[in-house]
Amino acid sequence: MSSTPGAPDLEARLRAALAARADLVRGEDLAPLATATPLPRRWSSPWVLLAAAAVVLLVLGVVLQGVGSRTRSDEVAPEPDAPKLELPADVGRDWKADDLSSPARLDLDGDGTKERVDFLAEPTKDFDGRVRLQTTLSTTGEQAYGIAELGTTIGTNALDPIDADDDGDQELVLYFDDMEAGPGGGGHPLVFDLRDGLLVQAAVEDPERLVRGSVPVDGSATEHYRMVHLQDYWLEDGALWSSRSVNAYAEGNMTLLRPETVVVDAWRWALGDDGVLRHVEEACRRQGLEASQPCGDDTEDELPYVVPVAEETIGPGGRAVFDIGYRYTVTVEAGDPATLLVRGEDGRTVRHDLAVADARVSTTQPTSVMSDGASFYVTSASDASYAQVLVQDGDRLRALDTTGDVELTNDPTTRTWLTTNGALVTAVAAEEGAWRTWQWQMVSGTEMAALPSGTVCFDDPAEPSTVRRC
Repeated sequence: MSSTPGAPDLEARLRAALAARADLVRGEDLAPLATATPLPRRWSSPWVLLAAAAVVLLVLGVVLQGVGSRTRSDEVAPEPDAPKLELPADVGRDWKADDLSSPARLDLDGDGTKERVDFLAEPTKDFDGRVRLQTTLSTTGEQAYGIAELGTTIGTNALDPIDADDDGDQELVLYFDDMEAGPGGGGHPLVFDLRDGLLVQAAVEDPERLVRGSVPVDGSATEHYRMVHLQDYWLEDGALWSSRSVNAYAEGNMTLLRPETVVVDAWRWALGDDGVLRHVEEACRRQGLEASQPCGDDTEDELPYVVPVAEETIGPGGRAVFDIGYRYTVTVEAGDPATLLVRGEDGRTVRHDLAVADARVSTTQPTSVMSDGASFYVTSASDASYAQVLVQDGDRLRALDTTGDVELTNDPTTRTWLTTNGALVTAVAAEEGAWRTWQWQMVSGTEMAALPSGTVCFDDPAEPSTVRRC
């Protein structure tokens, strides 16, 4: 009931007027009507304003409660340069396995049963297509697949499996063969993790640390060599490791001058929940040609090859037999000058006049300079500074010229000798009693150059056998 005076009469009159107007309305009059006057504001009443404010505070409370319990969107959004996962496309169901490929067997889902992973090769003219990884999971019976690009589809074989995320199942490791890297390039491993029924290739943080081969030092290249760090990777006790040599070594003329054992920085790689491989543990290792071990207290490279010295020589009337590679015998005929007479096992005979008095010819061939023909290291019994390398050039012997900053000589600051394994070494005095050693290589038909092989010290610089670390 209304409490306003006169309300019943007013309501009756309004009903009568509206009924009369309704009798006049026709179909064509039923069009939207424009508002003749501005609409009143919805929250002009203070009670409406209070109710609206309460609703807003309630919504904000729910939103803020959710934000407080979750990571903010700007924290979960990937950084622009962060490695990103790529989900494999479901292609290649009709591809066939290459004849040289072998299925992998590993426990992908962690139930103790090994799955068989088949490798199906994309047919391409140059065998450079993709590889489909395909398996049936033992836990669900469902098929899981992935796609790999390995550089070649010929002979796909898995490396040992790893558990890089330490969750009890195993990750598949394949080898990317970097066919375009050339000498020194050794490819890198690809790790595939089972994620929601897919074999997804792990992204790698700092991928330059997870490669095998020679990595050039910026600005180190010269005409005949460059300095490189040696990198490697391996699988050990279910973990993926990689390494990089602490020192750099000379590479040139299809030769790498490194000691047998080098000191490396090593890293263990772990797979995060985001599917990214990161190096998480660092160690010092001494890495040999076939194995490595922890450094312990020994954090220095092995000495370069500079000893033992090949001391045996022949003079006039002497004879020597060379039976490594190209086989030949040599006789030094007396005269002024003395003459080398070389007889090859193939029947070829070469004569060469020696251009120094009191010539001495080493009975060890300088194979570091040349090994596919006759070659000789010649010195003089009366001139300690004289040193010369002769190499076969068809039916004659040629004396090689030297190029570069190192001289082939013997004096108080430069020492030259031949080792028993055929390395021709020159040591040049450096600061604080150290000597930088070099090894000679043939770089053209007429020249040889010295490549750096390391830094050493001597108890007696005149005696190479006294070599030691500095």
